[in-house]
Amino acid sequence: MESNESGFPWALLYLERMIRHLDVEVLLIDERLNKDYIEIINSTKGRLLFAGVSSIVGYQIVGGIKFSENIKMITGAPVIWGGWFPTVFPEMILQDGYADYVCIGQGEIPFLSFTEKLIAGEEITAIAGIGYKKNGTVIINPLSKLVDPDKFPRINLSLININQLIELHENTNNAFRDIDYLASTGCPHNCSFCNMTIYIGSRWFPKKISEIIDDLKYLREEASITHISFWDDNFFASKKFVLDFCNELILSGLKMTWDAETHVGFFLKTYTDEDIQLMYKSGCRRIKVGAESGDQEVLDLVNKRNQVKENLQIVKVLKKHNIRIRYLTMLCFPNNPDRDFWLTLNMIGKALIIDQNLAAIITFYKPIPKTPLYKLCEEKGFVSPSTTKELITSLSNKSTAPWYKRDYHKELDNYLNFYFLFLNPRYYKTFPLKYKPFIFILNMFLFPLIYFRFKFNLMKFPIEAKLFKRVTKSRKEIMFFDTISVNKSRILK
Repeated sequence: MESNESGFPWALLYLERMIRHLDVEVLLIDERLNKDYIEIINSTKGRLLFAGVSSIVGYQIVGGIKFSENIKMITGAPVIWGGWFPTVFPEMILQDGYADYVCIGQGEIPFLSFTEKLIAGEEITAIAGIGYKKNGTVIINPLSKLVDPDKFPRINLSLININQLIELHENTNNAFRDIDYLASTGCPHNCSFCNMTIYIGSRWFPKKISEIIDDLKYLREEASITHISFWDDNFFASKKFVLDFCNELILSGLKMTWDAETHVGFFLKTYTDEDIQLMYKSGCRRIKVGAESGDQEVLDLVNKRNQVKENLQIVKVLKKHNIRIRYLTMLCFPNNPDRDFWLTLNMIGKALIIDQNLAAIITFYKPIPKTPLYKLCEEKGFVSPSTTKELITSLSNKSTAPWYKRDYHKELDNYLNFYFLFLNPRYYKTFPLKYKPFIFILNMFLFPLIYFRFKFNLMKFPIEAKLFKRVTKSRKEIMFFDTISVNKSRILK
């Protein structure tokens, strides 16, 4: 079972391929597509071997717990959880009792062994990568040996109703139909706020180009997909892979657009103007970059291996090639949150001066257990939630941490609802006709003032924003994991 608001349920297909050869019936449930899954559970009474839940840390945990409780109540079958959330918080899940087992790290091999041993009625507690509770004590077995995913069977995309999944998007139309895709696993970098290195190290495994193209052809033919969002942690980790993919995509005649994520420093050092031109020709219309912070001390602290000036340089480079950019940033790291906060907002502002189409995802940093940076957070007084309920509450609420010096959310509101907006001299064009003359005058007056603020890093004392907010209503932000989007823009054709 998987729950994910907008993403494709890759975890279900990754696991199904591992056990499809066994003498069992596999039922895949996505609670968005199978809203009546209680009926499915009822139909398995007396013959359900076990139920599994795949989850990251987020809203879907609530749905996963409800599903697990229904499984236990209706069938009494054991429940196993896997994915990012159980890998980070296995003890929490087992202590709270809604799962009997957890699978940590790369799940394919442990999941296969778990299934085989349950079928055979054999002991499962010695399986690498499996956690369980015995006599009130939580036991987590060491990670299983990492295996190149290319050695596993191909996934079967036909098991998911792609058109039904696409139609869940509110603004989907026939002209723009997008879906996410995973072309690789892992990341060669080891940022200290990321837990991926715990179980995959700094390794990166790409799929075969031919396999990717075949999958994209299927998505095009089956669901008229026009745009692919690669959700890889670092799609651009290999120059040969990227250029081969671009050339093969062009030769395929699919004429899809696409976007993907990269590491700023590596991208600038690795790809030439000619390479980027090829990317655009193949359909690349947006690149997401982990800019993280405008404070160089933070970039060094998190082992980012790039410079703040490179975060701005990549904006210039991509704008030259008509490729839009989306910053992924975090605020308020534990070393000096005040400096980090203002310098990061300043960096975003300077990037908007370079390219007014720039979009940014702003997230308040939240400590993740078992990461290198977590120890510093504990030294600064951070205490991790001890139960799933506490974790969900902490993710749903605005961030606070022992190292906070002010109400950063209130300060951020001034930039989201005023400075970042009026930094665009054409912002007045977004208003209804009757308001445009007034907003035009205001826009022309404010633009040079705001430009001056960002140019010379004069970020504090937002007098103009406070005056403006007295006569207007600020937009209401709906946040989870304290994530806010700036300048959401449609992919260019």
